[in-house]
Amino acid sequence: MTKPEWRMTNGFGWRLASLISSFIIASLRSTLWGSTRFAVLAVSLCSALHSSFSAELSRAIDIRTLSYERSLEKLSVELTATVGFVESGGTVFVQDDSAGTHLHFKPARNDLRVGDRVRVKGTTLAGLYFPGVDVTELEILGHESPPAAVSATYDDLAAGRFHYQRVMAEGLGRTLTPLDENRSLLRLAMGSRVIEVRLDSPPESAPSVVDARLRITALAAGGINDRRQLVFPYLRVTDWSDVEINQPTTAPESLPIISVATLLRFGAADEPHHRARIRGTVLAAFNDGRVFLRDSTPPPPPREKPKDEPPKPPQSPSIAIRLTTPVNLTPGHLAEITGFPVMTGFSASLADSLVLSAEPAELPAASLVSLKEFQDGSHDADLVQLTDPAVLNDYFRTNDGYELRLTSGSTSIRAFLLQTSAPSLEIGSSCKLTGICLVESATTDKGFRSEPDRASLLLRSINDIQVLSTAPFWDAKRLVIAITILGALVSLTLFWITQQRRQITRLERKIVQQATLEERQRIAREFHDTLEQELTGLSLRLDAATTRPLEDKARTLLETSRSLVSRIQSEARNLVSDLRDTEHATTLAEALQLLADRAPDGVAITLDITPIPPIPSPVTHHLRMIAQEAITNALKHAQATAITLHLSTTPSLLTLRIIDNGCGFAAEAETHGKPGHFGCIGIRERCRKIGAEAEWKSQPGQGTNITITLPLTS
Repeated sequence: MTKPEWRMTNGFGWRLASLISSFIIASLRSTLWGSTRFAVLAVSLCSALHSSFSAELSRAIDIRTLSYERSLEKLSVELTATVGFVESGGTVFVQDDSAGTHLHFKPARNDLRVGDRVRVKGTTLAGLYFPGVDVTELEILGHESPPAAVSATYDDLAAGRFHYQRVMAEGLGRTLTPLDENRSLLRLAMGSRVIEVRLDSPPESAPSVVDARLRITALAAGGINDRRQLVFPYLRVTDWSDVEINQPTTAPESLPIISVATLLRFGAADEPHHRARIRGTVLAAFNDGRVFLRDSTPPPPPREKPKDEPPKPPQSPSIAIRLTTPVNLTPGHLAEITGFPVMTGFSASLADSLVLSAEPAELPAASLVSLKEFQDGSHDADLVQLTDPAVLNDYFRTNDGYELRLTSGSTSIRAFLLQTSAPSLEIGSSCKLTGICLVESATTDKGFRSEPDRASLLLRSINDIQVLSTAPFWDAKRLVIAITILGALVSLTLFWITQQRRQITRLERKIVQQATLEERQRIAREFHDTLEQELTGLSLRLDAATTRPLEDKARTLLETSRSLVSRIQSEARNLVSDLRDTEHATTLAEALQLLADRAPDGVAITLDITPIPPIPSPVTHHLRMIAQEAITNALKHAQATAITLHLSTTPSLLTLRIIDNGCGFAAEAETHGKPGHFGCIGIRERCRKIGAEAEWKSQPGQGTNITITLPLTS
C-alpha cells in the first residue's frame, strides 16, 4: 500500500506509538540497559511513528495517485509547491519536486502568477482525470522561477504521463488560426502526429511560426470524457514568450518548384517534412477545401515493372491537396500551391496548403483507363474516364452527398457525388463514368511492394455520368410486380373456374333432382291411374263374390285372395306416397326424421340416432319401409301414443329398433300373419331381401319392441 493509505488522526497515531513504546519497555526491562536508555528509546520511537502517521498529504505525487474512491473521502492536504500555470475561473496548476497537481479556489483568486511559491491547505477532490485539491487556506511564500519543464514526446502527452505539468515540446508549426477572442490555435507537427497548442494571446502578435521549427514550453492538458479517460492531448501556453523559434520559416514564394513524384522519397527531406511548392493544372476543386492537381513538371521515368508487363509511356502524376482555407478554383486553372507533404491512402498528398497563384488555362483531359488500370494505383488522384461501361445498381444518401454502387462486368465500383439533391438516374442504366480516382487503402503484397486494396471514383458533378442506355423496362422490380399480378390473375381465374364448376355441379344436381322428382310423379300417376284403380275394381269384385253362397274351400280361397289384393293395394299406396314425397331423404337418418315429422296429432315419435356409415340406397329404402310399416301397425292395431326409433351401429352390425307403448300382442302367434294381415310378413320379406334379421318382443298390455339387425358386411 502507498503511504497515504496509512494516514491516521493525530490522537490515534500518538496512542498507537505509546502502546508500541510500552511494549518495548516491558520487553527490555530485564536486560542490562538502564531505565534512562529505555525512556529515550521509547520517546524516539513514539516521535518517529507519529511522524509516519501524519494526517496531511504533503506531496503532489501522493495526491495525483489517489484512487477515485479515496479522493472522495476529502482527505486532508498540506502542500508546498510552485505555480506553473494559472487558468481563469479559479483553477491553478502547481508542481513540487515529485509531480504536478491542480488547485481549485472558491471564490476565484486572481492574484497568483506563474512562479509563485505557495503553501496550501485543503481537502482532496476527484477532478476530471485525476485528484486535485480543494483549497481552504493559501499562503504565498515568495516568487521564484517557474517549475522546470520536462521534455515530452507526442506519445508522452497522449499517455497522460506529464498531465497538468510543465513540458517542453518540439516540432514544426503547421497552421495558426484564431481560436476565439484574443486566443490562438497553433497546430504543431511532432513527428508524424499533429497536436493543438492553445495560446492565451491573439495571432496578430505571433512571430512567423508556420513551417518553422519550434520549442514550446507549455502545460500538458487534454480533452477528458465522462469515463475519466484522456481522449486527445493538447498544450496550454500563456503567451508567445513561451514559443521559441529554433529554425525560422522560409517564404513560400522562395521555395523551389518540385515534381509531385519526388515528394516523401528517401532522402528528400527530414521528418517532419517542411512545406513543398508544386505547380500543375487543377483537375477538380470542392467546397470542403479538397483540390486535385495534375503536375505540370516533366514526368519522371517509369518505375521498374515486372518483365511480363508491357511498358507504358510516362505520365504526369496527380496529387490530392487539402487547403487551409478554400479558394475559388475551377478545373483548368494553372496553379502554384504550397503545403506539407503527408502520406494519405496510397500516395503522397499536401496538407495545410495555400494557393500562391492561379490563372486560367486549358481544360484538362481525362485519362482513358481500363478497370485494371483504375485499380492498380497508377492513376491515384488523377482525372480518369473508365473505358468500360458500368451499370447503376443503387444509390443512397451519405453525410457528404450520395454514394453510387455500380458494376462493370464482375467488378464492383463505388462513386461519390457531392451534392445535396438526389441524382435523376434510373436504376439499371448503363453509364460511362468520369471522375477523380481515389485509392482508398493499400496492402502489402509479396515482398515489400505495396499494392492498392480498392479504389473509388469521386465525381465532380452529375455531368461526369454519361448515360449510355436507360434501364430495360423489364427490370427485376417490374418482373416481380408482373409475376405477382399474373399469379394473382391465375389465382382469381382458378378460383372463378372452381366456383363455376361448383355452380354447374349444383345446377346439374338440381336438374337431376327435378328430373327425378318429375319422373317419380309420373310413375306415381301411372300407378294411381292404372294399377291402383284396377286393384280397387278387383277388390270390389272379390267382396261381391264373398257375399254369395260358396263352399268353404272356395270361400277360403276368395278371402285369401281378398287379403292379398288388400296387401297389394297397401303396398301400391305406400309406393305412390313414396314417389310423391318431395322431401326425398338421401340417408336413413333423414328418412327416420321425415317419419317422425309426419306423426299424427297425439302421437310422439322420439328419435335415438347415432351416426352410421353410408349404406346403399336400396337398403335405406327397405329399412325406411320397415320402420314405416312398424309405425303404421303400432298406430292402427296397438293404438300406441309414444314410439321410439333407435338407430345405432357397431363395426360389424347395424341395429334399427322400433319401440311403442301400445297394447301389445302374442308375438310368437301373430308375427307369422293372420288371414288377411300381411304387415309382419312384409317386414320379414324386406329383411330377407337385404340380409337382415327381424325380432319381435311383445306381451299383451306391455307394448312392442321390433329389432332389425343388419350385418354391415352384407
